[in-house]
Amino acid sequence: MVSTKEKIQKSALKLFAKQGVKNTPTAQITKDAGVASGTLFVHYKSKQVLIDSLYLNIKRKAFSSFDKAYQIDCSVEQNIKSTTKVMVEYFVSHYNEFVFLEQVDTDPLVSEEVVALGYENYQDFIESFKCWAEEGHFKELDFDLILQIKFSMIKTLIKYLKSNKLKEVSEKQLDAVWDAIKK
Repeated sequence: MVSTKEKIQKSALKLFAKQGVKNTPTAQITKDAGVASGTLFVHYKSKQVLIDSLYLNIKRKAFSSFDKAYQIDCSVEQNIKSTTKVMVEYFVSHYNEFVFLEQVDTDPLVSEEVVALGYENYQDFIESFKCWAEEGHFKELDFDLILQIKFSMIKTLIKYLKSNKLKEVSEKQLDAVWDAIKK
């Protein structure tokens, strides 16, 4: 059975992805969830708390599968490809979560403290990524730029797969991500 809180989150995510976070009033969320208008505020002090909660839940779910793809004993190339594959395929199948994250990343709608908590979910991978950069596995570019290239390609693949009604990333697509950052 779905809890009231889960109904609210599901409706909020759907409406945020469809209309935008700023364009979605809390009254519409509660109506869509099929709960009384004040119920949202029983579970969340404000719309901001709801946004922050959604953000953290998505980061935790998405990056728990991401962590499973990361293997210390595999090559750098294999880790880049496997984590990319898992992330792309997760967000293709949870596309509203991707759209929501795109919105809150573009227009900072999530509190700084919550963003920091969200990044904790994949800090180990970032540390490994830094080590790989220091070891010379990547192009000689600023570390943040290398990360941005990788994540931009992930976002592009998610949009490409979704628009073409595909669910899986091909080996050629994974090669393209690796080729973009490898030395």
